[in-house]
Amino acid sequence: MISVLFEGKMGTMLAMFFGAGILLFLQKKNDKQEIPAEDAHIRRMIWLIIFGVFNAFILLWPGDMLFQFGVVGILAFGFARMKTKGLVIAAMFCALAYSGKLYWTYADDQSDFKKYEKVMAVEKKFKADSTARAVKDSTTRANNPAMAAADIQKLKTADSLAAKKDTLTKEQAEQKGKWTGKQNSFKFDMSAITADEKAMRGSWGKAWNHLLFKAKGKQSWWFYQIGVWETAASVFWGMALLGLGFFSNRFPSSRLLLIGAGGILAGLALAWFRMHSKNAAFMNFDLFIGHRLLPYNMFYPFERIILATGYTALFLWLIRQNILKWLWQALACVGRMALTNYVLQVICCTLLYYGYGFGYYGHHSQKLLYGVVAEIWLIQFVFSVFWLRYFRQGPLEWAWHCLVYRKRLPNRLPAEETSSQF
Repeated sequence: MISVLFEGKMGTMLAMFFGAGILLFLQKKNDKQEIPAEDAHIRRMIWLIIFGVFNAFILLWPGDMLFQFGVVGILAFGFARMKTKGLVIAAMFCALAYSGKLYWTYADDQSDFKKYEKVMAVEKKFKADSTARAVKDSTTRANNPAMAAADIQKLKTADSLAAKKDTLTKEQAEQKGKWTGKQNSFKFDMSAITADEKAMRGSWGKAWNHLLFKAKGKQSWWFYQIGVWETAASVFWGMALLGLGFFSNRFPSSRLLLIGAGGILAGLALAWFRMHSKNAAFMNFDLFIGHRLLPYNMFYPFERIILATGYTALFLWLIRQNILKWLWQALACVGRMALTNYVLQVICCTLLYYGYGFGYYGHHSQKLLYGVVAEIWLIQFVFSVFWLRYFRQGPLEWAWHCLVYRKRLPNRLPAEETSSQF
């Protein structure tokens, strides 16, 4: 259920808003700015990359998103003046490239599986030949009970030489080992889980050593092979939606409801197909890859964008209905402090679960985790609302702003402007 409804979709929504925010920042007219908006944007993205590295390697959060947002934010700058149609095409191109990368990986797996099948056929032949030789030797001895010891030794020598030939080559052994490793990745490994829990409940240094490979991989090969397409598709789509007036009050409410309902239904259908195919792959990956032309996650890039767009449209429609206004106002406060709340969430989770904090890693059931999520949300709601009663920006947003403009900027609201958010 979590995978169908939320996995990847919340990150996509955040990337969409990030893309729309890039255009709003570059289009903002402010005579008080000491540097052009273009220069300020590049500085913002560079600092975001630095924050991402800190988040991944110091706060030990290998799933960091700030790094990829910063890099894609710099790349997206070159598309900022593009027409809305061009941004839609750019978003679809990136989604197709992402989907293509997933298919490419699957095609490589299919190639490896075919090589593995050939190796297994060779091994099967080796076993058949060995059995045939054993039967032949047994028959020969039975028919010649007085066979001389020298003749028996000749038979053994011949069998030994034949057995040496019935050995996989180095290349064949590598092909078999490569596929066997992929098979094992689909199996439950309790020893790996135990080792993971031990490392995560240890000191900061032990956790760092354990997570270093994941963090490096996320910000290097994963990002440059897959992540850049994943993030860019959502960022360009958010920029395109802003150009279409999707986020403005002029966009018809009826159309928002239609997009929301249609997007959610279509996205859930794609998610169901993915999960159904994924379960089949995990049940028997050899059978799956031998009979399925497409990978189970082939349409995942479009599932993310379609469902995230549907959620966004539904939220915008609900906001216009003037119901639960206090909730939307509180959410607006959380959104205005997005960077602060993102890092606050990381700090809460690492202190709660890592060994240098309370060390609850691996101790909570899934039901209990929902309660933890609710508690963190409550902390963020309360903190954001009360902070913005007295300050213009969140603490990290303010620090980010100061770093970009290279001077200390005022943040506290004047006494006459201080008011409740409700």
